[in-house]
Amino acid sequence: MNIVFADYGGGYAGSGFRYGSNAREFSLAGALIADKTPGFYAFSNPALLQFARHNHIGISFQTMSLDRSIQSFSYARRLPPNAGVGLAILRSGTDNIMGRDGMNNETESFSSSEIEGIISFGVGFGSKFALGINIKALFTTIYEDYKGNGISGDIGFIYKFNRRLFVGGIIKNLNASYNWKVIIGEDERSYEENFPLEYSMGLAYSGIKGVSLFIQEDIMITPNDDVNYRTRIGSEYKLKNKIKLRGGLTQSYGAVPEGTKIDGINLKPTFGIGAPLKVWQRQYIQLDYALDPGSVGEGLSHLFSFSLKF
Repeated sequence: MNIVFADYGGGYAGSGFRYGSNAREFSLAGALIADKTPGFYAFSNPALLQFARHNHIGISFQTMSLDRSIQSFSYARRLPPNAGVGLAILRSGTDNIMGRDGMNNETESFSSSEIEGIISFGVGFGSKFALGINIKALFTTIYEDYKGNGISGDIGFIYKFNRRLFVGGIIKNLNASYNWKVIIGEDERSYEENFPLEYSMGLAYSGIKGVSLFIQEDIMITPNDDVNYRTRIGSEYKLKNKIKLRGGLTQSYGAVPEGTKIDGINLKPTFGIGAPLKVWQRQYIQLDYALDPGSVGEGLSHLFSFSLKF
């Protein structure tokens, strides 16, 4: 008998938003709460918007195993003298889900999806400290008769010790829930499904020539008041031709039921690469790729992201 754990929020509302919004984020194990990924600031920490010096666009396409996919789009711009604003959308979905009736007979295939739209704002207080907020509209659909929506928020901060060391933190999913409307026969039923509350702290250090290090610790409190912890570590190495090699380790299981034995080490590796592509004159598009080897033998997933400063 095989046991698969829907760990670290996998069995709770909003699980599709916790995978990662772009290839660089995933390849560095998601440990980017204190580091800037151009085009995707809002997804990591809205306080990072204060550091935007140009207009940014980020687009990500993630084609994953088991008919899963994630798409994201983000736009950010500077608001002089020391603020930034952003708009973003992320969709996570699964296709070709086989439906079954009460007798376990196949009925028809259907799809599910989760979408979040984000308005973000970040402002600096002096040269060291910045705060940011996300206001998020949430939508989810399972088949045509099962729909939910909600509104939530995030609040984050960044502190700059020096140009090599940044510390950041965020609280995610403030007051977050899905208000479901379910049609069963001729009846419409409603109920509320709460999101887990997430706390994260981390740092970004670039004091080693050509190397950047990222460390992050996440704490998730589920609607049942269970507490899960997850450690993330990532590293990025910049070659002379500006190509960047990336790798990371993330804790596989934040909590393991008592008496359950986990084979192997409780870590999942992540890999990726990034390269600037010249499109005209001094204008470049940043291309990022990440490989997800899978957690429970579900197969490989390939993640691509593009970002542009202008």
